[in-house]
Amino acid sequence: MKHQTGEASADLTELLQLRPAGADAWHSVSNDSNAGGEVFGGQYLALAVKAAMLSAPGRMPHMLSAFFLRGARASAPVLYRVERTRDGRGFAHRRVSAWQAGQEAFRAEVSFHEWEAGQPAHATPAPSMPPLAALRSHRQCVLDRADELDPLIVRRVANRVAAEIYFADPEEGLGKPGGSPKSTAWLRPVPPPGDGDAIGYYATLAYVTDACANFAGRIMHAPQLHDGSLASVSLNHAIWFHRPPQRIDRLLYAVESPFAGGGLGFNRGTLFDEGGAVLASVTQEALIRRRPADDHPSQS
Repeated sequence: MKHQTGEASADLTELLQLRPAGADAWHSVSNDSNAGGEVFGGQYLALAVKAAMLSAPGRMPHMLSAFFLRGARASAPVLYRVERTRDGRGFAHRRVSAWQAGQEAFRAEVSFHEWEAGQPAHATPAPSMPPLAALRSHRQCVLDRADELDPLIVRRVANRVAAEIYFADPEEGLGKPGGSPKSTAWLRPVPPPGDGDAIGYYATLAYVTDACANFAGRIMHAPQLHDGSLASVSLNHAIWFHRPPQRIDRLLYAVESPFAGGGLGFNRGTLFDEGGAVLASVTQEALIRRRPADDHPSQS
């Protein structure tokens, strides 16, 4: 078991591994951590998709709905259990729960549907975006301003290597008081799933949807997004997978936050492939709360 608590992180090859632990049960092999040393939400999502697909050979997911119930330590294994709730001709359903030390930390519902060719179709166009090669990575932007930011968060951003983020406007990843509650970024999974790896494709999409999902809801409310003045914890997350597996070397993620208030922020996003085709839709609700200056946030 690899412990990830702020030191150099693992890439997706390691983070997406599961070790059998009985009938329809698997242990995580390597955990990814957030700034507070707890399991990163994107890994829960990815491994829930993978575990569900392992229990439904040949099926492809079209939707995941998940709740983050409590934190789990990244320094200890997480047990993923699958309940086979339905196997129909066109649809199937799985319930996945993640456990540590006898407590449920995460729960997801995963629905499967067979792709139907030749049916009515439309899709929204992708927003305009500078080429990835013209942008600086979010990691580099954070390191350049590390003296202004929370050291714990800087270390976590610097060490997370499973997904590279390139914001259209670097300020969208750093904080923009008075700006719009939205962000647009290229995401580069490291490494991308191989050709023909359907499980890797869906698990990778699930992982990257949490890479910056709640930035839009926080961007207006702190002088610096990573200065530690806001506590932000993902509460629930939903993904709709729109297309069959394909090559995904890089992805475009457009997120907006139509509302934040009362300690909660709502975000919705669209994930596009490099050519502008819609791959997935995402919603996430997160806790957004101002924190005392002497308290460290737990950010997922």
